Amino acid sequence: MTRINKDEARKHGWLRSRLLRALVSAAVLALLLLTVNLRQLVDTLSQVAIGLLLLATAIFLISNMASVFKWRLIVRAQQDSASCYYLTTLFYIGLFFNNFLPSNVGGDVVKAYKLGQATGRPAEAAGSVVMDRASSTFALLFIAAVLAIFQLKLLGTKVALLILLMLVFSLALIIFFASERAARVLGSVPFFRINPFGLRRHFKDFYYSLHGFKKQKPVLTAVMFVSLIYQSLNILTIYILALSLGIDIPILYYFLFIPIVLAVAMMPISLNGLGVREGAWVLLFGQVGVPAARALSMSVLSFLVITVVSLAGGFLYLFGRAPARAQSEAGNG
Repeated sequence: MTRINKDEARKHGWLRSRLLRALVSAAVLALLLLTVNLRQLVDTLSQVAIGLLLLATAIFLISNMASVFKWRLIVRAQQDSASCYYLTTLFYIGLFFNNFLPSNVGGDVVKAYKLGQATGRPAEAAGSVVMDRASSTFALLFIAAVLAIFQLKLLGTKVALLILLMLVFSLALIIFFASERAARVLGSVPFFRINPFGLRRHFKDFYYSLHGFKKQKPVLTAVMFVSLIYQSLNILTIYILALSLGIDIPILYYFLFIPIVLAVAMMPISLNGLGVREGAWVLLFGQVGVPAARALSMSVLSFLVITVVSLAGGFLYLFGRAPARAQSEAGNG
């Protein structure tokens, strides 16, 4: 097969994957719309309390800055220099691209690529983004697992067990990247000796960029602490959005359900989690007496807030004047 044919095959494969995800999103959304009272959905959204909506948006913006601060801790631990302003710019650009790329982590690829260009260290840039995402995901699963143990009757054994398994799996990955012995064993496997396009060196650099955090225990502690704050602020944002819609249930349920909803949204089976995320909202909040239309209205409103805020990233991407290299802390403070 020629190089052109291979490129065309990859292109067609990417298009088929996107089409399949779009079909999954469309199918789930169509099923939801058939089972939801659309009039009640529209009425609920039209009665949103603007003051609470603005408060929720403000808290969401604060949570974004917490995420940027966490990413900055990681980047500085790698002895890379990037200003808070520059990382904030990349954060919102990534948030914008999440609207179009598969699952809600697609924007991370854009962030890693642009930071790698700016610093000249693509492996470390990718490592920082993966560490940032991994710490947030682990914090989310930790919150869900702790509450699942105390709310086993509400969730059911299967769902609670799934959450615990996801937490254990993520912990196993962390232990793997912290173990040099595991890396040597993996490197001895014939499959991993393959070096397509000279990528083996880049994968090795990427691995060691993550492994290097093993010696950064104070940084890891700070990163996990900020991750818990960041995820708690995100959940608080959704709780206040629900209040703005007149939905008043204990905040405990949000700390229990939202981590599951966000975990489902990260699964790469739909476009930006569209459809499966809404289905999870309806299914989970229905267990505590929230009607399907009102549960769906929470999902729609949170999606709209995130999308509107993410437009700042589109503006920065199209019209911003990001430097060719990341500006130093001395230059930008």
